[in-house]
Amino acid sequence: MSTVNGRQADIAGVCIAGVGAEIPSTVITTAEVEERAGIRERFGFEAGWLERVTGVRERRWARPEVQPSELATLAGRKALEDAGVDPLEIDTLVFTGITRDCLEPATANLVAEALGTRNARVFDLINACNSLIDGVDVADALIRSGKARRVLLATGERASLSINWQARTVEEMLGSVAALVVGDGGGALVVEASDDPRRGFRAREFRSDATQWRHAIGGRFRPSTQACEVCGSVLDRHFTCDGRSLFAAALSLLAPVMQAVMERTGWTYDELDVVFCHQPTKRFIDNGIALLGPAAKAGAKLWITADRFGNMSTCSLPLALAEAQDAGALVPGAKVLVLAPSSGVSAAAVTMVW
Repeated sequence: MSTVNGRQADIAGVCIAGVGAEIPSTVITTAEVEERAGIRERFGFEAGWLERVTGVRERRWARPEVQPSELATLAGRKALEDAGVDPLEIDTLVFTGITRDCLEPATANLVAEALGTRNARVFDLINACNSLIDGVDVADALIRSGKARRVLLATGERASLSINWQARTVEEMLGSVAALVVGDGGGALVVEASDDPRRGFRAREFRSDATQWRHAIGGRFRPSTQACEVCGSVLDRHFTCDGRSLFAAALSLLAPVMQAVMERTGWTYDELDVVFCHQPTKRFIDNGIALLGPAAKAGAKLWITADRFGNMSTCSLPLALAEAQDAGALVPGAKVLVLAPSSGVSAAAVTMVW
C-alpha cells in the first residue's frame, strides 16, 4: 500500500504509459555541416569525412527562435495523448533537458503552464544525456514511495546552439566533432503506477565515475576575468569532447551495468524483444557493440536513430521508443532493455515489460 496525496492506493508496479517525441522539420545533412565548419576547405579533410567517422547522415534543427520548453511541451502533449491522460491528472512534472530556457526559474514551470498541468509539482533534473533516464528512476521512486501517482518527464533540446563554427586549429575542430552531429528535438514520457504486475519496470542499475568528467564539457562558466571580449559573457556555450576517451570511459561502465541488470531480471539476451540505447553517434554504437562479448547479440535488436537524427541528447530515448511503438516493434508484453551512456561519466540500464 502506498499513500498518494493522502489516499491509500494499491500499486502493483510502475510503468511507462505514454511516449511522445517532437522532431523539427528542418533536415540538416552532414555534408552541409562539413561545408559550414570548413572541414575540407580550412582543415584539409576529405569530403564525407565527418559522416564516415560518425555514421551520422543527417539531423534536425529547430528554428532559431524556438525554445527548449516549446519542444518539451509539444512532446509532452503527445505523451499525454498516448497515455490517455488529462493534464490535470499529472501530479509531478520534471523537465530533464540539458538546454533550458533560463537558469531560474526551472524550465519545468514553463512546460507545466503551457500544458495546463496545474496540479503538478514541478522541477528540473539534469545529468547530461542521462537526465531523462535518471528522471525515470526518480519518477519510479516517487510513485513507489507514495509521493506521486503519475509523473510527466519532458525534455527539449536546442543542442545545435552549442556548435563551435569558428574552430581555429585542427585540434580545436576535432574537439568539436561531437557537437557537429547533435540534433534538436523534444521528448516526453508519462510514468504511472500500474495495477498489472506483469507490466512495467523490472530492474535498474545506475553507476557513475566522476573522475572522468573532463572528457566532455559544454556550457562552462568562465571566471569574470576571462569573459568574452566581444559580448562580455562568462558562459562558454560551446560543447567540446575527447571522443575516444569518453567512449572508453562510458563503455567501461555500460558493459557491467548491462550485465548486472540482465542478471537481476533473470532474462537472457535471446529473450529480449527490443533494445534502446542513447546514441551519441552511429559509430559509437557499432564499435561499442563489437566490444560487448556475449552481450553483443543484443545489438541485433537495437533500435537505431543516430544515422537519421544524430545525437539527440536527452531526447534520443523517447524518440526511439515513440518510433518503435509507431512501427509496431514495441507492443504490450514486449521485453525491453534500455541502455544509457553519458558524459560525466554515467551509465544506466533498465529492464521493463511494455
